[in-house]
Amino acid sequence: MREMSKTDKRDFEDRYSACFVDFGLKTVTGLLIGSMMGSFFLRGYKKWPMYIGGGLGFGMAYSNCENSLNDYLLAMNPKPCSIKKRP
Repeated sequence: MREMSKTDKRDFEDRYSACFVDFGLKTVTGLLIGSMMGSFFLRGYKKWPMYIGGGLGFGMAYSNCENSLNDYLLAMNPKPCSIKKRP
């Protein structure tokens, strides 16, 4: 069995640019699947399944991007803030 929690070695810019690719792929795939569902199963070309598929793809890409960027930002070692008093 493979361990599910591998450490990701990419930096912030790589993760950010991968988010744009993920948005494009998942949104277009959702649009295509939605249009196929609308044309095959609903007897004719309907637009609402295409919009729902695109929205689901966009939402999944947003969630993946948010998790990836938050994992990177939360893994950073923050410096403690110290307040100096003036005499």
